[in-house]
Amino acid sequence: MPQENEFFAEGVNEVGQDVTAFEAPDIGPEEYAEHMANVLANALQATKIFGVVEVQAGVGQVNVMGRVRRDRERVFLDKVVAPVLVMMDKVDDVEGFIGKQFLVRDGAVKYAWVISYASNDLKSATFAVCQAFESAIPRMEVTESPLMGPSTPQSGGASTGRKGASPVR
Repeated sequence: MPQENEFFAEGVNEVGQDVTAFEAPDIGPEEYAEHMANVLANALQATKIFGVVEVQAGVGQVNVMGRVRRDRERVFLDKVVAPVLVMMDKVDDVEGFIGKQFLVRDGAVKYAWVISYASNDLKSATFAVCQAFESAIPRMEVTESPLMGPSTPQSGGASTGRKGASPVR
């Protein structure tokens, strides 16, 4: 039996407006670039190789700076840097840079990796960059999982002094 309440009427939101009248809010190019930069940062973080330090974006461009442990740099070069550079070379609309940026922190010179690119179609470029290093993101398949919760008494609840299953009386 359908509800008589106007809030449950099909095609109407909670304030009674027709849902077909709703349009997503427009976001500016700066907000869009920031969103794409965060998409890239999340994908890089998922590799477990790259630790994001700073995310910056401008109209049509994305910059992500992060740290890579020294013992993981070879893996980073092979699984992230090389595929992304090959992709940038093949795609005409993407101009990019991957390299080290040196900084002075607490009086010491340190460096971080920078992945930066610009494109007229930032969405396609970001997805192409992320797809280039997709194999670096570890995939896990769970085949077994422990059961959670209290354990079942082995004696069926009665204290028989015996271990294991026993007949219920």
